[in-house]
Amino acid sequence: MNSTSKKSASNDMLKRLAQPNTWLLALVAVVVPNLIFLLATPYFLVYRLVSPPLYFLAAMISLWLRPPFVYVLFGLVAIIDLSLVVAVMFYLPLATAFHTIRYLASIDVAASAFYIGAISLFLFNALGTAWLVNRHRKALCAASPLPAAILAAALPVADGYVNRSYVKQPASHFESAMALNGLDAESITKRGRNLLIVIVEGLGSFSDPGMKALLASKFESAAVKAGYSVLSGRSNFEGSTTSAESRELCGRWGNFTDYLRAEQYDCLPRQLAERGFATISYHGYSSEMFDRDVWYPRIGIKESHFLDDLARDRQLFPSRCGSVFNGLCDGEVGDAVHLRLLAKSAQPMIVYWLTLNSHIPYVAKPGGQLHCRTNEAVIKNQRVCELTEIWAEVFDKISEIAADPKLPSTDILVVGDHTTPLWEKRAAVAFTRGKVDWYFLQTRQSAQTQLTNLSRP
Repeated sequence: MNSTSKKSASNDMLKRLAQPNTWLLALVAVVVPNLIFLLATPYFLVYRLVSPPLYFLAAMISLWLRPPFVYVLFGLVAIIDLSLVVAVMFYLPLATAFHTIRYLASIDVAASAFYIGAISLFLFNALGTAWLVNRHRKALCAASPLPAAILAAALPVADGYVNRSYVKQPASHFESAMALNGLDAESITKRGRNLLIVIVEGLGSFSDPGMKALLASKFESAAVKAGYSVLSGRSNFEGSTTSAESRELCGRWGNFTDYLRAEQYDCLPRQLAERGFATISYHGYSSEMFDRDVWYPRIGIKESHFLDDLARDRQLFPSRCGSVFNGLCDGEVGDAVHLRLLAKSAQPMIVYWLTLNSHIPYVAKPGGQLHCRTNEAVIKNQRVCELTEIWAEVFDKISEIAADPKLPSTDILVVGDHTTPLWEKRAAVAFTRGKVDWYFLQTRQSAQTQLTNLSRP
């Protein structure tokens, strides 16, 4: 190609880039499907690092499809978009997120106005874009895709930059509340006491020490009445709730899919069962959720109690709590845990309780102890305040268990699973990225370990 031809081709390219059709394509394929989320960025956390290129790609493919199929394609992209947002917000690795799709039938999405609104927004946004593509198909076919492609690639970069202070980075090293407090099979056996482990749904690490002290104060009566030494700290987390179970019960990063491949795993419950401990668990939701009925026995939990069997006792469990994850109320499950610890046993026990009611979307407690919907609210951000009320109920129940004079000698470890997935930025800053708080109530006999078991700041 001679210089004249090159110059002519360059001029043709510039003319094509300057055409209104080219910028119409950028508007329809990139700006429109992302505009609502761009406008929300200063106030809300919606991680959509893959979504802008997906919508651009869908728009380009749509130019070759019949109009009805364009709506189908954009509907699928909306589902992928929403699924990726949820996976990131709930700390689910991509492979695990796709694995969990089959559990959707176990939850009641329609029970949450927030979820219904979010699904409607994503679908309306995608189908509106599909309508524009069909309406302007002829003009878009004649457009240069270059500006739209550049913009689609630039938006994720800008999103990552703007939200970088909110994004959790991978943990630098493995850490667990169990390990930080020297709780392994050998030390637990030597102590000769029961151990209650409570993993609290969504309890991250408060940025404000005063907020953390608010929950820690719940244990003061137990410390005075029953002679407990109360330690607290924070540790790293990775992944979602089942990752926290792997962290604390098996001493490694992982999630439930890692315990579905074999019949036995060398986790703490199994190690203690081999040493003569009764290994027991309680959770107020379905045993089939995340296959807990399959892998709990494989890590050594011999006696498990879930919604499936606990709900039969209407006297002990008269209520239901939650919306999307509608199950037993944490307070009532705590009563069952309390009774189990009081039951006479020839064996020492390790009892594991996974809470439920603070799962997002949560149901706020009417007339809660922190007065969250009044001018006297103890915590100013309503979301953080309402969640703390739910956690406070769990802490009250644990304190009640610890202070019971009939309770056999029992150490109690309370730890969050992961930072709460909060969409509102002003709520999210109430927690330290990548950390969860823990509290350890130990009998006075082991109080000398207090200074050596605190977590890193």
